[in-house]
Amino acid sequence: MVSLFDVPHSEARRLVQTGAPVYLTCNPVEYHGPHLSLHNDKLVSRGLIQDLHGRLRTQHPDWELLMASDIEVGVEPCWGPGTRHTHYKVARELILEACRALAELGAQRVVIMTFHGSPLHNVALDLGVKLLESRGVKAIAPFNLLLSELVKIEPTRFAEAFAHINDAAEREQMIRGLPLDFHAGFFETSMTLHYASRSVSDVYKTLPPCPEFGRDPAFSAAERLARAVGRATLAGELGFAASGTGWYKLKPFPGYTGRPHRASKEAGAVFARFMMEQMVPVVESVLAGQGAPPRPIMQWTRWLTLGGRIGGVHVGAQQMDGIDG
Repeated sequence: MVSLFDVPHSEARRLVQTGAPVYLTCNPVEYHGPHLSLHNDKLVSRGLIQDLHGRLRTQHPDWELLMASDIEVGVEPCWGPGTRHTHYKVARELILEACRALAELGAQRVVIMTFHGSPLHNVALDLGVKLLESRGVKAIAPFNLLLSELVKIEPTRFAEAFAHINDAAEREQMIRGLPLDFHAGFFETSMTLHYASRSVSDVYKTLPPCPEFGRDPAFSAAERLARAVGRATLAGELGFAASGTGWYKLKPFPGYTGRPHRASKEAGAVFARFMMEQMVPVVESVLAGQGAPPRPIMQWTRWLTLGGRIGGVHVGAQQMDGIDG
């Protein structure tokens, strides 16, 4: 792996001119419960990059793994101790400037990787992809593929990840609940155990399941309307928003979903394999100039929030009392 900005400028220019993709990560400093690190999304992003690049090198053995510095920002991160909040407009400008600079350096291919699921965050990343495209650079933000899968997920496809749950009723409940396990729970903790196990505290084994939570009534009503008029994709997105907003209303707010105590490295490997199956062919196509990059879900949030100026969720300090012991 080459830290692109740490080598002499002439060497950085030579490396990008080989056509090897530059990997630009963009992730928040964000609370992920008491068991994961504030840099969890960056750590998982790096793991995904290692897997992805390893597969790309089967066709391009001369491609070095070129890493740009992480853009340490995240729009709408999870509330909790240590979280840094970045306004959409600020994140957008930082991402656009980073992408402009990579194009100026001479990058021919760029992969923007994140593991942060905020819709506005990924809309901002997509603007970076579009800027690169306008400069003749082949670019993709592959996490959009995974987010698109999340809003229409068929949980039974991942039954292998739950095979170690001996209690059949609990196993079935967890499989059905996978679409609601979107932050620091069984899914994400398993991913981190797979890619960055040393960053995971054993306290995850003692955490109680996240309490059941309701759904935001306004988003739920909008979801029903969207389904009634045949807008299935929009309905799925609105349903996802209804659940996410409902989770934030838990008191006390746990900072994680699902059942992190059931996480395992083996389950993380199952999820990671699925992600590579989704990512690799699309990334290969885009970097070869033969396909279009996937666009982010829930792009309507940009307009609904007037570019992040209104709306959003706030979790007060009293609501978080005791979440970290």
